[in-house]
Amino acid sequence: MSDSHVPARWWRYLFYPLALAATLAFIHASVGGRLGPLGKAYPAYLLGMIATMVLLERIAPMRREWNMTRASFFMRDLPMLVVNGATIAATTYVVTWLAGRHAGLPLHRSTLPWPVEAVCAVLLSDFLWYWLHRYSHEGRGALARWLWKTHAVHHLPGEVYVFMHVVGHPINSAYVRVLLMLPAILFGFSPAAVFAASVFNGFQGLVSHFNVDARAGWFNRLLVGTELHRFHHSASRDEAGNYGATISIWDQLFGTYRLPAAPPQRLGVDDRQHYPGDRQWARLLGLPFR
Repeated sequence: MSDSHVPARWWRYLFYPLALAATLAFIHASVGGRLGPLGKAYPAYLLGMIATMVLLERIAPMRREWNMTRASFFMRDLPMLVVNGATIAATTYVVTWLAGRHAGLPLHRSTLPWPVEAVCAVLLSDFLWYWLHRYSHEGRGALARWLWKTHAVHHLPGEVYVFMHVVGHPINSAYVRVLLMLPAILFGFSPAAVFAASVFNGFQGLVSHFNVDARAGWFNRLLVGTELHRFHHSASRDEAGNYGATISIWDQLFGTYRLPAAPPQRLGVDDRQHYPGDRQWARLLGLPFR
């Protein structure tokens, strides 16, 4: 239950379907050329979506102690946004350049309609991420331990809110970006499909870290929304499944789908004392090398 005194019941059931519909409408209008060149209107869409979510977190938070503070934003979130944003831009440039240099890519030039290509891009990239993500949490051996160290930075905070989505190690940001780009590079998906998949994945990333009691209902059986991903951040290992980033199908197929009736009592990791503080920059960046 929300601890806000503002009536929040209608936010719970309407926000996710309305935001999803707005995102799909934006994608359709952008690809159709009604918003100018492809991608030109994306900053306005993104700013509007983030501003709406942050406002709702202030009005009707799921838990007030999970909300963003001035200190968490300026001392953790904003610096990580800069570092990881630069990492993602550099990774995109390098991967695109390498793909352009390889005469054998794409392996197959897709001729499917762009909506079908976009769905394929989401399904394939999320399938790759599901297994890498699950292995970093549950795997054994040196590689799994190293992957966990690159990913653990995202799990150290004891709260989940929209801007907390950017918290993570730049190495993690780099290989996640590679996985997201691989299907489009290998199968030659159209720019419209790549744009649509990117916008949709980005929306799901934001809404999955939303600190509002937003209910997705039957959408939980298809997509990873606020409810499912919140349990992934639970400090209880029994609750912390849901390894998909965008869709929940793989979790259901492979037995890691979690949706308990009550929200998690505590977020983060269960052995927090063994990790640096989430604002100790030098130690966090060096974690994968220790």
